[in-house]
Amino acid sequence: MTTTAPTATRQPRGLLTLTVVLAALAPVALWLGRLPGLGAHDYLIYYRLLFYNDVGNGLAMLVALLAALLIPSLRRAAARLADELSCHPVAGSVVAFMGLALLARIVYQGFPLAMDEYAPVLQARIFADGELAIRYPPTLLDRVVPKGFQGWFILVNPATGQAASAYWPGLALLMAPLALFGGEWLLNPLFGALGLWLLGDLAVQASRQPQARGWAMLAALASPQYTVNTLSYYAMPGLLTLNLLFLWLALRPSHKSAALAGAVGSLALVLHNPVPHALFALPVLLWLAWDAQRRRRLPALVLGYLPLLLVLLLGWVLATDAMGLRQASTGTEHLTLIEAWTHKLGGLFVLPTPALLTVRAYALWKTLIWTAPGLVLLACLQRPASAIERLLLAAFALMFAFYFFIPFDQGHGWGYRYLHPAWGLIPVATAVAAIRATPGKIALPAVALTAGLLATPVFLWTTRATISEAIAMQPPVSGDGMSYVFVADRPNLYTMDLVRNYPADRGHVLRMVGTDFAADRALVRKLAPNATLQHADERGATWSAPAARDTPSHAD
Repeated sequence: MTTTAPTATRQPRGLLTLTVVLAALAPVALWLGRLPGLGAHDYLIYYRLLFYNDVGNGLAMLVALLAALLIPSLRRAAARLADELSCHPVAGSVVAFMGLALLARIVYQGFPLAMDEYAPVLQARIFADGELAIRYPPTLLDRVVPKGFQGWFILVNPATGQAASAYWPGLALLMAPLALFGGEWLLNPLFGALGLWLLGDLAVQASRQPQARGWAMLAALASPQYTVNTLSYYAMPGLLTLNLLFLWLALRPSHKSAALAGAVGSLALVLHNPVPHALFALPVLLWLAWDAQRRRRLPALVLGYLPLLLVLLLGWVLATDAMGLRQASTGTEHLTLIEAWTHKLGGLFVLPTPALLTVRAYALWKTLIWTAPGLVLLACLQRPASAIERLLLAAFALMFAFYFFIPFDQGHGWGYRYLHPAWGLIPVATAVAAIRATPGKIALPAVALTAGLLATPVFLWTTRATISEAIAMQPPVSGDGMSYVFVADRPNLYTMDLVRNYPADRGHVLRMVGTDFAADRALVRKLAPNATLQHADERGATWSAPAARDTPSHAD
């Protein structure tokens, strides 16, 4: 691969030293955040993952960083791997897909951990079943969909028992064909592999050097923020990849590409919720509008947005409302659709409070820990030399700033997932810095990527341990007949997240919120008088009844 030699540039002074200092401070800062006398399960999940998982993750990244600095052969191996990816980007993406798919089964174990993951998987299986909503017994609705989730994660109609995901359906629609054979877990590895190729190509365009491709791809693979999220069921990997594809198409000087960019953007808008793509697209749209030549492509881009916006963004809201599936209770039961959404949106934006500022400060630590060391600093401090870098930096800054006005701490999640849809800045900026590094110097990109690759197995292990713990809290299901499973409500352990009923569960298992043993037993006697107790412990209880034609169905 012959190219013009890149111009060497200095990295910001002291960046490598600052990287080591922050890597050393990160686990200490999180460990000091623990309150005396509290154990891991005394914290909300955001802080539990932060003060326990991320302390170990941060220590792993620090040790790996020191190893990368002290052992030149490791850095040379990382550089060779980047060169191989530059020469064989498609093959590298295919191999990455296979590796990510395998890790998805090993680490995530086919289990959507958070309600943000369960909701689209449930909806995908509903779509695969040929329906828009699942129907539960109305009298059992509060048992099969915990009340705290109704209207937030799952929309319900108490009169009919119908239920559907509270999010826009794009992710579920993409999962639906895979759900036909239980393959929903394949979607994010696919997004991850496509995202690698796009990051590499954007890096080549930003730097005008083919060698940048492999560095961008490897920067993503060396950052658990990217790899672990591609093993999950979250919408974030899809949002990132679709945003990158949107930018890749919007950069091309043709009306056809602009229309395709709009179509991709519209899919990103309805994938989960519209905000992440809207924030990413805003700088791109302003950039297009700024120049008279580029401005001519805007009508085609807008037209590309329209079909899915009408069918899914607006259509899904109208369809769910027509079925009586509404957002969380507002205290007034008979609001119109517009009134209900106005009330909901009004509660989603707040002025930053000290508590919210603390949460976002911790989110910054998470961003640093879950990205290969120093790359966040490099991306934000390095002067952008291309329109691509400027657009990615603007989207990154806008995304980070916006969530200072959203009163949620993200709950579950790997790294800082609210920032993930704009995370593409970091690999592209890293690649540009890597090919412009001063020869003969210890370059931060090589050090960072080496450290990230070395530390990633620890992140995979802590993630798998968290998911395994949740799986182990499920009461067992009987292998024969119909199982009635009552999940004990243990708020600190988030056991209500385990009350899940998919379409395929009909006639086999019904999971419900457990109250007290006597009330649960009385309910079972009504549902299946011949049911017998199979299991009972702190996790809940399982009753089993022989399969019979008159066994109550979930659809009744």
